[in-house]
Amino acid sequence: MNALRNYTAYNSRFKMPSKETGGTFNMWYSFEHGPIHFTSLSSETDYIGEPSNEYADPPRNGNFGDQLAWVEADLKKADAKRANVPWIIVGLHRPLYDIYGCPNGVPEGHNANIQAAFEDLLIKYKVDVVLTGHQHYYERQTPIRNSTAVLDGVSSDFKTYDNPQAPVYILSGACGTVEGLDLTPEANNATWNVVSNYVDYGISTLEANRTMLSWKFLNSSNQVVLDEFVMWKTSSEVADSNDMLY
Repeated sequence: MNALRNYTAYNSRFKMPSKETGGTFNMWYSFEHGPIHFTSLSSETDYIGEPSNEYADPPRNGNFGDQLAWVEADLKKADAKRANVPWIIVGLHRPLYDIYGCPNGVPEGHNANIQAAFEDLLIKYKVDVVLTGHQHYYERQTPIRNSTAVLDGVSSDFKTYDNPQAPVYILSGACGTVEGLDLTPEANNATWNVVSNYVDYGISTLEANRTMLSWKFLNSSNQVVLDEFVMWKTSSEVADSNDMLY
């Protein structure tokens, strides 16, 4: 029961497709919607260096199962279906790449533990986008591999990513919190950071078909677009269709 204590409400009040996809409770699972395969991971449990939990007794997480084995099996299966479901988006709570957690452009602390656990799999199975939260602000990065910006296909204004060669990382954590937005970091030494916004509350939108993925970050008070970019995928493996996902 100790491993379940902090997640009892989370696992009991919501129904995620973990059973249908071989996941565990609501901790990790996947689903497909239109041309996108979504994989949801747990950045809180079941990998080396998982964060401690001040609300649990004892203050640790985990023992839900072999998350890493499931992640690899899920991404491998998704990668094999690219002709019909060309995009793979991975979501997890804590960021791997963000300015606070990478003061010199290289993950430290929990960011480094997440990198060690998951990044090789994200690269191996050619994940397109990694979405995170946890921090209360918005950031968009270039494609990144092993702490290095991968700029192949990236336009000079960073508005177009044409067949990027590494996962694109987006932190969208500014939708609203009683704690307020986080303060602007004292320094930004990350060459892979494109946009960082620590002053506006906002929401993100996604629109996609089989060859295009459009992302926008909108001010929640007036709907003004504060950031946007487009990804293009022109692989011969992608089936010819213009079906849209909103």
